[in-house]
Amino acid sequence: MKRAIAVAVAALVPGLALGQMMGGSMSTSGYFPLVDGARYEYVHAGGAWASSSVTVRGGQSWAGHADLVAMHTTYVCAAGQSCAPDATDFYRGLDDGVRYYGGTGADPTGTHFSMMALGSPEWILRNPVQPRSGMGGPGQGGDGSWWATVQGTDSMMGIRSHTSTYTALDVGPVTTPAGTFADALHVREQRGAGVEREAWYAPGVGMVRMTEGAQVTMLSGYTIPGPAAQPGGGAAPMPFMPFNGLWWNPEESGTGVNVQVQRGVMVATMFSYLPSGEPVWYYAAGPLRREGEQVAVTASLDHYRGGQCVTCPYTLPAVAGSDGAFSITFTGPSSATMRLPGGRTTRIQPQGW
Repeated sequence: MKRAIAVAVAALVPGLALGQMMGGSMSTSGYFPLVDGARYEYVHAGGAWASSSVTVRGGQSWAGHADLVAMHTTYVCAAGQSCAPDATDFYRGLDDGVRYYGGTGADPTGTHFSMMALGSPEWILRNPVQPRSGMGGPGQGGDGSWWATVQGTDSMMGIRSHTSTYTALDVGPVTTPAGTFADALHVREQRGAGVEREAWYAPGVGMVRMTEGAQVTMLSGYTIPGPAAQPGGGAAPMPFMPFNGLWWNPEESGTGVNVQVQRGVMVATMFSYLPSGEPVWYYAAGPLRREGEQVAVTASLDHYRGGQCVTCPYTLPAVAGSDGAFSITFTGPSSATMRLPGGRTTRIQPQGW
């Protein structure tokens, strides 16, 4: 089953030891911890998804194995795209690393649903690893790679049997909408002949970035159950959340922007006109970020044409292009400055009635 993300779950761990930073063997026990009740938010680009939310539940069974951790992902489709609505994947953390046992879901476009049960699972993350150096042990190469013989069944493809290889490339900083993670482990995955991707795991957090072809997934926020604080480098709490609804400039009657914020991602829509007078719909979406005591978002302002008329059968609107960069800086829950393509700025506030 082609899976878009390897779920991040969180716990506090100490920083890298001196030997790890010098390229020796390093423990990965904190790089993919499994915490019941954790919740993670991701933003996506280059594919069918715009964002996703992950919830983590322990004590699950799958493929004849008990005591697994289930990661249930709910997706939000990108504008004008069809996509898989959700998926559930099953993992287990062992002394030698983290294994993936399959799950249920569909391909990114949501057209092919399948169930995969792996009796011999994928070896997602080995413990310990030696990024690009040192001698390997059983199932591990001298270049920081390891491999696993994967066997199981797929409801669409039948019997599955292949060898997957993984390579720990390096350790270094990675920046995402959730913050900068100083000691992220970069792993390259080759699952049989079908799935090749790059994943970055941060200590105490899990997977913070992933690329698969043109698709990019980045961590935008997370919550951790229990009394422990979030690890350093995680998403700073927002000083406030912007008002959800219609915003406008009272001195520019007849214009406005609809703002909706969910799970750390803002979607803005506007109905406007081209210089010729032709109507056009605008759409912009991006993760919120903290800037001191302000909240900001930056996105591409895409415009759409076509679509359904009120009395006509449904017709999917088409993306006609991007007008350029668009941003809103919120100075409070009900005050903001909007910057439009071309550099024009305007003060906006919620419109009451």
